[in-house]
Amino acid sequence: MYPRSFFLLTFAAVALACSSTPDESSGPTSGSGGSSGTPASSSGTPTSGVSSSTGDDFGTITGGNASSGAGGAGGSECKSVLDVTYRDFKETHPDFEMANFRGDVVRRQLLKPTLDGDLKPQFLDSVGCFADMETPLGCRDGVGNQKTITSADSFNQWYRDVAGVNMTFTKELALQELPPGSGQYVFESSEFFPLAPEEGFGITPPNNGKRQNFLFTTEIHLMFGYVAGQKFTFIGDDDIWIFINGKLALDLGSMHGPETGVIDFDAQAQDLGIFPGNSYAMDIFHAERHTDGSNFRIETNISCFVPVDVPL
Repeated sequence: MYPRSFFLLTFAAVALACSSTPDESSGPTSGSGGSSGTPASSSGTPTSGVSSSTGDDFGTITGGNASSGAGGAGGSECKSVLDVTYRDFKETHPDFEMANFRGDVVRRQLLKPTLDGDLKPQFLDSVGCFADMETPLGCRDGVGNQKTITSADSFNQWYRDVAGVNMTFTKELALQELPPGSGQYVFESSEFFPLAPEEGFGITPPNNGKRQNFLFTTEIHLMFGYVAGQKFTFIGDDDIWIFINGKLALDLGSMHGPETGVIDFDAQAQDLGIFPGNSYAMDIFHAERHTDGSNFRIETNISCFVPVDVPL
């Protein structure tokens, strides 16, 4: 994996080299700010060099297959297999298997709309607001009267390694093109238990009827090339937050049943500060906090991602 700062330097250096010495033998190419070649499809074919847009963008990885000129991060590093960090928790943690909590609707505004300097989500409120599911991030009337996150201190343990509180595992999650040739890449599980009963703290809570290792968080950091027409859909439980270009793009907070959220990159581009033809960070944070079930489904027409290393 590559640290995020790596992309800024390498993409700029490669774009400069390409613009100075184009490879005429391979036909028309596009350098920094160039426009030759055919437009990219929503699954992503090679697009042009370093971004001139505003916002926290990192040059160009193509949406489908990262170009070999993308700072050396193309080719073998561009893949549809996601590198994932899971953290296992005990039922004694105040935010997991919360006492007297009996299901909920989606809550929003539990988190701040941007990541912190370590690329971690930031706590905003214990209660939040009831989601307006007709909008990407909006709220409807009414306010809950029950905390779904205990405090900022408790939340700050979800996506950081804390001795005695959580145990960390690095694994992979593979997206498959389904059906083959469709350009849609899917991972789906209605029994999403990436940690085996013998891993971490084991079967938690110990009396859960499925005899599975519940109570864990999921953290994924990626780069992807944005081309027009892309979407990213998540269906599942419990909390899921996705940040694009460092900005909150999908917000399905709290302990609820399977719910659907969609990032429509074109419709949300202005709010996210993204522009087609450039590459951006995607940061995914999920939590399985209650033993009613564990569902996890991703579907996207982004065919290829580059993993990014961040502090644990």
